[in-house]
Amino acid sequence: MKKYGNEKGLTLIEVLASLVIFGILFTSIITIFPQMTLFNNKTEAKLDTMNLVKQEMAKIVSEEKWKGKRDASDASVYETFLMKLPIEMTNIPAQDGTYSYIEDTANSNTAFVRFKKGGEYQYEADVYLNCEPFQPSSATVNLPCEDPSLTQLYKVHLKVFKDNQLSSETFSYIKFSVEKPGES
Repeated sequence: MKKYGNEKGLTLIEVLASLVIFGILFTSIITIFPQMTLFNNKTEAKLDTMNLVKQEMAKIVSEEKWKGKRDASDASVYETFLMKLPIEMTNIPAQDGTYSYIEDTANSNTAFVRFKKGGEYQYEADVYLNCEPFQPSSATVNLPCEDPSLTQLYKVHLKVFKDNQLSSETFSYIKFSVEKPGES
């Protein structure tokens, strides 16, 4: 038998085997892309609602609205947090409605007032009624929370729902204070 000069190369069986291997690898890689797209869409939706919940919380805890006024004729008479809460919460500006009072849980340990707002996203804001006094670090005696000279802190738990499923949530505090006598 006569040998030809260059017998280097691939046989038909080797080429077909390599094509089958590449086909299997390519198919497994292609199946990852739809999953990545789905994951990216979910992540984008989650980021959107996280930004919404931060913006909404900023509206709720905005300090200028949480200041109790004193009676002009009697400085010992002043607005309390519970007096201002329904007024301020239902007046929060929004593109998709305003908050409405929903329920009041009377358990003294976890008493809160829930406000809801609808639209494309549904919001639930639970404002806890247990006050936490914000006292200067130099204070040597613990003053009661109801003392109007103290800034009072009220916990807020804000939840955002999309398609009736919890999408994002955050916590913060409302800083409530009463004007000093003679301040206006």
